Amino acid sequence: MLYGVLFLVFLRASFCAQIITYFNTGAFNVPGKQPFLETYLTLIGNSFAYKTVGTHYQNSVNISLLIYKDSAIVKANKYNLISPPFTDSLKASTFIDNQRYPLDNGTYELELTLRDNYDAKQKPVVLKQKFVIAFHENLIESSSIEVLESFKKAPTITPVTKSGYDLIPYNVNYFPESQNELSFYFETYNTDTVLGKNKPFIYYYYIEGSDNLVKLNSYGSFKKQTTAKVNPLLSKIDISKLGSGNYNLVIEVKDEQNTIQHQKKYFFQRLNKSVDIVALSNYSEKKTIADFFGTCNNADTLKMYVECLWPIANGLDKERVINQAVKKDKELMKKFVIDFWQRRAADTANPLKMWAEYYQSVQQVMVLFKCGKQPGYYTERGRVYLQYGPPSQRSVQNADLNTFPYEIWQYYRLNDKSNGQFFSNRKFVFVNKNIGDDCHTLVHSDTRGEIYNDRWRFELTRRNNNGIANPDNPTPAGTQNNQFDEIYNNPR
Repeated sequence: MLYGVLFLVFLRASFCAQIITYFNTGAFNVPGKQPFLETYLTLIGNSFAYKTVGTHYQNSVNISLLIYKDSAIVKANKYNLISPPFTDSLKASTFIDNQRYPLDNGTYELELTLRDNYDAKQKPVVLKQKFVIAFHENLIESSSIEVLESFKKAPTITPVTKSGYDLIPYNVNYFPESQNELSFYFETYNTDTVLGKNKPFIYYYYIEGSDNLVKLNSYGSFKKQTTAKVNPLLSKIDISKLGSGNYNLVIEVKDEQNTIQHQKKYFFQRLNKSVDIVALSNYSEKKTIADFFGTCNNADTLKMYVECLWPIANGLDKERVINQAVKKDKELMKKFVIDFWQRRAADTANPLKMWAEYYQSVQQVMVLFKCGKQPGYYTERGRVYLQYGPPSQRSVQNADLNTFPYEIWQYYRLNDKSNGQFFSNRKFVFVNKNIGDDCHTLVHSDTRGEIYNDRWRFELTRRNNNGIANPDNPTPAGTQNNQFDEIYNNPR
């Protein structure tokens, strides 16, 4: 079993050019031999410098990987990775790299360093991650769930071959509308030892909501297998009709008595606006808001329905949101959300339609602005998005000179859904000072009721407090080459 090793990182540099690469890992076992850690890199060619090689262009990346155990290096690998050749300098290829490192059970730390060989000014990108490998011979254990971009029969054995197939990893746990399948590979170990030799068992795999853990019956299937030292599972699920939201891919091993012997989950996010629109129209099948919420009896789902109202609730309703979420009484939560939307609609609108349109935005926020375990509607960006609507302009800056990642939003006209007030030409500035996650904090806005800080530029810069002692100085010295003032004054 692997603890804490499956992770996804969007690596950024802090210079004007931006390295974009996705990194993921998985752990697998070879019973009777040794487990191994597998690393997956997807590198976006357009984010690297290139050179002319003959009649083509190529990228070149230096990769250094160190694995430590008790502060001692146990594995080291340093090599250059050359991209496939490309003929259009604006259309560099995306290229991948897979490596395998045999490791005994234990606690480790991985350090990965990337350097652009063709851009000496580019700062190296460094990632550090702790992980534990623990496979046991007398327990049913499993590999990581390896999500795939594609797979095919392998004509020869290569570094991406498993169980006779070439597996191309999909290193992002985000599935946009262009992705209509969720393909995956998985291995279970020691079923013959635990369940008995040549015994039948079943792999069940399905999708559930990550917030309420409710199984989606239309997404999944099963496969019968016979116990063995290694039981591979290669399959895919059609997600073309799966709406926006946060989900888990769940894989279960069930014995002859239909008892779950092992389970593993993979979290992913889905954005599918076309399906959201169809779902929105289906709300019309319910006659009233009471009919809709009256049929919901899952406490976790109702809690989410209550909590997601926080961004648009007024002061008194905010207190009620907190009270109902804490109590988690199903009937009280139903009454609260029904009353909330009926009061909102008054006599001029359809409360069910208002809820459906709002919940469509909630689903998008939960995908776009999740911060760790915090739901998207409780994040700063998610709250602003729901309270004021989507911005007219959203400028995302991950590589401005010596700054933290930041965003500047502009609204040509906004409606504050918590009180009904309208404003024109308003701006919001968010910054992410913890680069390992995607948690942005609101540091300035010129909207009434929001935090106002005319020295917000100091919040964006890294370790540059030059001039902060002067209360009349709104801008750090030495930032004349930064873009934040230009973007703030002319969002794009």
